[in-house]
Amino acid sequence: MNKKHGSGVFMMEMIAVVFFFILCAAICIQTFVKADGLSRKAANLNQGVFIAQSVAEVWKAEGREGLEQRFLAENHQSGDCVMKLYKDGTPVADGEAVYTVTIPFENGEDGMTADITVSSGKETVYTLQVKRH
Repeated sequence: MNKKHGSGVFMMEMIAVVFFFILCAAICIQTFVKADGLSRKAANLNQGVFIAQSVAEVWKAEGREGLEQRFLAENHQSGDCVMKLYKDGTPVADGEAVYTVTIPFENGEDGMTADITVSSGKETVYTLQVKRH
């Protein structure tokens, strides 16, 4: 008498179940990696906005002198102001800088205008246009 065992079908079922769980795990890991990237980008943007607002308030209240005193701003020949900042917004030396803030100034009819650009590496994080009357 030939008795057939169901072990072949059971093994195929187990392979299908394991494959399904591996597929689900891969999708979950990919989702978590994307979420982490978005979270880091959002934190970088929030810090960029904070830095731009801080620089704008100092410039509006105290002018270039305030930027030089508080943020160690360097004036370039082109008339731009450049600042090197750490990730918490404190001024640092060039090698330790996480953010670079560049401000080209323009004199207009209704006052002075500045486009404050905060960048991290080669990527522009945030740009803020400010007028000073």
